[in-house]
Amino acid sequence: MGRKEIEAPHGLTVAEIVALALPGFREPRKGLRVLLVTDKGAAVVDPAYWSSLRPAPHARVVIRTIPGKDALRSVLLAVVSIAAFALAPYLAPTLGITGEIGVSLLRSGLTIVGQLLVNALIPPTQPESEERRNVYNIDGWRNEARPGAPVPYLFGKHRYAPPFAASSWTEVVGDQQYVRALFCLGYGPLRISDLRIGDTPISDYEDVDVEIREGREDDLPIGLYPEQVLEENAGVQLVRPKPRDLTGEIIPGSVGVETPVTRFTASNSTEASVILAYPTGLFAIDDKGRVAPRSVSVRIRARLNGEGVWQDVVTLAITAKKQEGFLRQHRWVLPTRGRWQIEVTRMTDDSTSTQASDKVVLSGIQSIRPEYPINFDKPLALVAIRVRATYQLNGPLNAFNALIEREALIHEEGAWVTGYGRTPASAYVAALTGPMNPFPAASSAIDWDQIADWHDWCVEKGLKYDRVHDGQETLGEMLLAICAAGRASPRHDGVKWGVVIDRPQALVVDHINPRNSDQFEWSRSYFNPPDGVRVRFLDETNNYEEAEMVIPWPGHVGEIRLTETMEMPGKTDPVEIYIEARRRMYELIYRPDSFSAMQSGRARVVTRGDLVMGSFDVLDRTQLAARVKTVTGALVELDEEIAAGDAYGIRFRVFADAEDGVGTSVISKIAPTDAPTRAIRLLDRSAVPTVGEIVHLGPVSTQSLPLRVRGIEGAEDFNARVMMVAAAPEIDTLTDAEVVPEWDGRIGEIIDQTAVVPAVPVFVSVASGVVGTGDAGGFEVGLQAGSGSTALVDTFELDHRLTSSGVWTTETIPAAAGGVRLDVYEAGDEIEFRARALASTTPGAYTAVATLTIGEDDPAIPAALDGDVISVAGALGHAALIVAIPEADAPTQLQIYRVPAGNPLDRATHAIGSRLAVSAGSTLSYVDGDGTRVNLLGSADFNSADAWSLDSGWTIAGGKATFSPGSAGNLSQSVPLSAGTTYRVAFEVSGYVAGTVKPRLIGGTNVSGETVTANGLFLDRLTALSGNTEFKFLAQTTFEGSIEFVRLFAETPSCVVAGAWDYYVEPLNDENIAGPVSGPFTTTIY
Repeated sequence: MGRKEIEAPHGLTVAEIVALALPGFREPRKGLRVLLVTDKGAAVVDPAYWSSLRPAPHARVVIRTIPGKDALRSVLLAVVSIAAFALAPYLAPTLGITGEIGVSLLRSGLTIVGQLLVNALIPPTQPESEERRNVYNIDGWRNEARPGAPVPYLFGKHRYAPPFAASSWTEVVGDQQYVRALFCLGYGPLRISDLRIGDTPISDYEDVDVEIREGREDDLPIGLYPEQVLEENAGVQLVRPKPRDLTGEIIPGSVGVETPVTRFTASNSTEASVILAYPTGLFAIDDKGRVAPRSVSVRIRARLNGEGVWQDVVTLAITAKKQEGFLRQHRWVLPTRGRWQIEVTRMTDDSTSTQASDKVVLSGIQSIRPEYPINFDKPLALVAIRVRATYQLNGPLNAFNALIEREALIHEEGAWVTGYGRTPASAYVAALTGPMNPFPAASSAIDWDQIADWHDWCVEKGLKYDRVHDGQETLGEMLLAICAAGRASPRHDGVKWGVVIDRPQALVVDHINPRNSDQFEWSRSYFNPPDGVRVRFLDETNNYEEAEMVIPWPGHVGEIRLTETMEMPGKTDPVEIYIEARRRMYELIYRPDSFSAMQSGRARVVTRGDLVMGSFDVLDRTQLAARVKTVTGALVELDEEIAAGDAYGIRFRVFADAEDGVGTSVISKIAPTDAPTRAIRLLDRSAVPTVGEIVHLGPVSTQSLPLRVRGIEGAEDFNARVMMVAAAPEIDTLTDAEVVPEWDGRIGEIIDQTAVVPAVPVFVSVASGVVGTGDAGGFEVGLQAGSGSTALVDTFELDHRLTSSGVWTTETIPAAAGGVRLDVYEAGDEIEFRARALASTTPGAYTAVATLTIGEDDPAIPAALDGDVISVAGALGHAALIVAIPEADAPTQLQIYRVPAGNPLDRATHAIGSRLAVSAGSTLSYVDGDGTRVNLLGSADFNSADAWSLDSGWTIAGGKATFSPGSAGNLSQSVPLSAGTTYRVAFEVSGYVAGTVKPRLIGGTNVSGETVTANGLFLDRLTALSGNTEFKFLAQTTFEGSIEFVRLFAETPSCVVAGAWDYYVEPLNDENIAGPVSGPFTTTIY
């Protein structure tokens, strides 16, 4: 026997250590000598104490063989038992469980996993650590920076929040902040689609640019992130405080103290950038309350390696009148490449005024290197994003995710082609040949025919593997996980990579029987199955959000109370998860037994996964039960006689150690006897019963059943233990017949909450009238849920009515609104109201009925002003109003309205000017328009002809200018006129008989007004031209009539439009409550 060194965990007995070191060893123990060595000495361990002695930590156990026949035999059962429970001590510390009780609890929770490890042809995937699980379910899709972590590799299709490929950095354009980020989705090529930030499609954002590289050999560099930008967040306020005395007061006339802030760039920087933040804006408030500009100067200097003289970079004089926060950025080229110290200093003294805001913060320093940020020799799938952060992002850009698909080899129509496949077979090939594999398999090292057969079978069965691998793991772990998703396990026959598929087979490769094997063992592990299993996964039917499916155990009916967790990495399809979980359950049901047999020789026919027929001896019936009296070698003495015969066997139990209370039931053939005897000789000396044990004896026959080889374990002397499980083709039959219930991802049941009655709500506010609502008839209430109930209130109902009415009017109010305003009443109305809360459709009790008089807190409404105390007179471009305010019940304000004569009053559009303050007993004089206008004509009332020039036919007498028919004639007067000025003309015609008359401006180019052919008041507008010097009336020869009072004045923008107007006067009190209006008072404005 050669030298072999192994390391065993603390706590094992000597017997367990022997079994671990020599899997081919079996009792009797005469074939071995065990020496226990410590720093205190060495001692031989008697075999009688192997089962109870546990070596201390750091002790060495030396096992030596003693020459003899059958010295080494297998102790597989001990290995299996240890393996089944060895998970608990290793997993418990990772869960924070270190006590023995904690480990025991964990063991009990691994019933299914442990059983599958023992008996499954395809062992299950081990539970993932929480760290690796978070790779797939970062809370709310979170991107992480993971320096030194493996580059992600996707199999199949998945939504993924990729890690940052480089650090994100800020860009300031004007007042807007932009963020640039670069993400690595892993080795390419990948199809990348459905880009999102959180759950929002990236297309819903404004001012966003995206560059995608699928990870192909001919990909161009990313243009949105062409250089290395290292951003250091500073967050330091720049100050220039003024000196203060001992009392803390600013010293008058003092100058602010220069307080620079310094930071270093990264090494090898060629450019630098400084980002300044004004978190509270930059503005001042002048004496009239208006926002005014404010300026702050910031000086930037730099020096190489923090040594030598400071070099001025720039002094930024930033001026703004912004009341919201904003950023400014300055970027410059450094004189030489290196590590520079940057100094930023505020040059403007700190403001001590409450009328100014000029806080400035050094937000960050950026170091820029011209090199491309990605230095990797294999194509990577990358996404670069530039997005406006202002008013769009709340915090950093760290919630980017995308739907990605692996471009891989798929088997279609008998050939391997490039496509987007999701089968475990495609993933298996990609794992063996992909760029993440440091030693990729050559094409000649893959059994393509076998993998193609597996691929097509996976497509037929709907088996997929969708998973992003981005954690530390070996190639073997990766292959095991991929194959497990396809009901297979990886296999390398020494030449090519293939798989072992767990599916029904027809070809029997070999027979395992007592002629070509010995030490046949059978064991069964019993366990109570749970009511169901829980599988956590990312649901592809629900945007890859985390879900948990509870799958009942076959045959279970009723409520599921006891569950265990089952891991299914790579599965995102709820239908597939249900089917595969049920299949695992069928494996536990139909493969409860483990079989093993020892075969000798260097070469064997069977390999892992083969179908064999196992034949082994069993007792047909128990003929005799006897107790063992003595055991000498293979000779066993019983306390009962056995009849003569040549086909007898004995069944007894073999125990692994003193702690094994169950043992393994074995059958050994007995040498033929010619006469009844109590002494029997065992043909197989590998195991013997113990003295005092009750054994069963009877005729022996042979059973045969189909088995699958689950593994071959080497032993000493070229022996090998062939481990088998039942072929159980019914597993696939039942799996294919599964009907998957409808899946909606909802967890739990809807609880009937109608019995939970909400509490009586509380009125937090009640208001009415102008004082409370701003409107004389307004009515507002505020409501909140009452205490004393756990019901979730979603709505309120407010009932209200006039006190004199018996019918309630109900308003439904969302609880989030917290109240309602009603405009259905008039001031002085007496109303009643009450409210109740509703939780879903369950109403609570009403409040007590409350009463209210609308506007009861409002001051008295002013009375209408008597028309006799109001005078309105139209004049040149304006109207003059005089209002006498009474002593009693006097208003405090007046609002004047001007309405086109005959039209209805509209308070919103006809109000003129602001409300006018008045006091009791005073008289208000108010001019509406331009009260400075004067008549430019002399003797305008025609009481004299002094200012006029009269042609024949015109006469002036008695306040009229009269024209008699005969010949055309002018009535004119010289007037100082300005070219471009508009002049208003107003005159009255009386005694009209016939003919026409019109006003004119003459001199230079004449300007004529409208022709008049009737009696009445006429209003006109004439715009003077260059050279106009006179105003005249031109009467035709047939005109017969008189002109009375004439008005001519220059129009200004303040003049009221000429015409007839109705004036109204409205009284108001201090609460802006208006009384009845007085009017109309009609007048004409010229």
